[in-house]
Amino acid sequence: MKMRFVAATVALSVVALSIAGCFQPTVVNSIACIEADPTIGYAPLTVTFDASCSVVGLQSPPPEADYYFLWWFDDGSLGGEVGTVVEHTFVEPGTYQVRTALYETAGGGIPEDQATRTITVLPTE
Repeated sequence: MKMRFVAATVALSVVALSIAGCFQPTVVNSIACIEADPTIGYAPLTVTFDASCSVVGLQSPPPEADYYFLWWFDDGSLGGEVGTVVEHTFVEPGTYQVRTALYETAGGGIPEDQATRTITVLPTE
């Protein structure tokens, strides 16, 4: 019985503080993420990268009219591809740190967040 009373008191306190504006849950503004398929394979390896798992405020994926993604593939290519979903072919064996940065269209060139994904390309059998 005492445990229920303590739990109810804590719950009511959180509600009261929330209503009073004294307690506000933390809201993360932007989180970039990368899904990749496949993440390992034989050269030449074509990989599809998808950043639609990223979140801005409570929106996932971020609205394309307001946000965009730039990509770098760590393989000596020029990089700088733009898009939520992109495809890239790795020709040489190696381990690559693929990076995307989430930008706000009107944000002045400063990324909101970045994400990295490791891709492993094995020598051809």
